[in-house]
Amino acid sequence: MAQGEIPQEVSAAGLGEWYSGLNDPTRVKMRRYLAGIDASSPQAFLTQLMARSQEDGNYGLSVTAGEYALSLDLDPYDGFRIREGYIDGLFGADRYEDAKVACCDNLDVFPGIRDRFLADNGGELPKTIVCRNRLIDIMVGVESDYDGAYEALDAFVEMGILDADELQYRKQSLKIHRLQKSFDNLFMYRPKE
Repeated sequence: MAQGEIPQEVSAAGLGEWYSGLNDPTRVKMRRYLAGIDASSPQAFLTQLMARSQEDGNYGLSVTAGEYALSLDLDPYDGFRIREGYIDGLFGADRYEDAKVACCDNLDVFPGIRDRFLADNGGELPKTIVCRNRLIDIMVGVESDYDGAYEALDAFVEMGILDADELQYRKQSLKIHRLQKSFDNLFMYRPKE
């Protein structure tokens, strides 16, 4: 395949112009993920590209795909789904502030798309909802904001993105994590200089 040639899968998805604008290293990386990719629409292609590149630890490509996908004309539900993949890419690339903003964007959209989201998931909330879970990961793991995380969990129940019966379990997990972190810091041996 010549360097300037647009792969068939990219053309089929209608993303030839975007692909041509990428730098050579990014195009080379992308080619690894094209076999069997869903090229039925730009959104399907980019969503699958994000997932495949994340599985491989290629978070930069995932972010590049997510940024472009979010520039497309998307309805709120498709935007939510695209941002779910984009958040994981940002998180993996250690871009926590950007990931937090994307999480909040998805949480703002969620009440309006909740019924469709539940219908697509068999009428139940799936265990993994990236915007919800990653926001807590960032608040606790990066910012050590346990009190804010407890408040966020309460807000999740109010907006219907977390089942009420799961609330106490998640709060208890955070309390245990906080205690463990405190004990780790308390009992860590530090030799004198």
